[in-house]
Amino acid sequence: MDEKILKIVARKLKQYEGQPITQEKLTEIRQAVYSATKTNKFASFANVKKWVKAARSMLKSQQKKEASPPQKAKEPEKSGSSEFADFEVPRKVEETVNMIKDELASPPKEVALPKPQIVFDKVYLQSIKFEIASIRQTMERVSRQLDKLEKELSSHASEE
Repeated sequence: MDEKILKIVARKLKQYEGQPITQEKLTEIRQAVYSATKTNKFASFANVKKWVKAARSMLKSQQKKEASPPQKAKEPEKSGSSEFADFEVPRKVEETVNMIKDELASPPKEVALPKPQIVFDKVYLQSIKFEIASIRQTMERVSRQLDKLEKELSSHASEE
């Protein structure tokens, strides 16, 4: 969500502190967002409610930071962004991730594929035999023609 929108909604929530959020107040929040960003003029109230919820959680996290005593030395952050620092990963997800990591760490296994069974029918084999026979006949014809050409060349060479 856009941080600019969250700040605008947070300002409006501070104005409405202690008052219930009604449809008119949601409309005012939407108008304030539109006047500041020139976008979301006709945003649905479901989106405005999401903005309010996100702004409230942002305000709570800011209050927690202000209330907590300052730390002397910061601990190095774990991988990931700070907005997910309090997020707890479900156990099934963690197990799945660990399983995938283990599979990637182990050397890849070679899978033996089954040899394909080749079935030749008699018609197919017979057509191959005819093809081979026609190739042989053609090669014999070409061989005879080459022999004739060779004789003619040798006779022309002897005449000259």
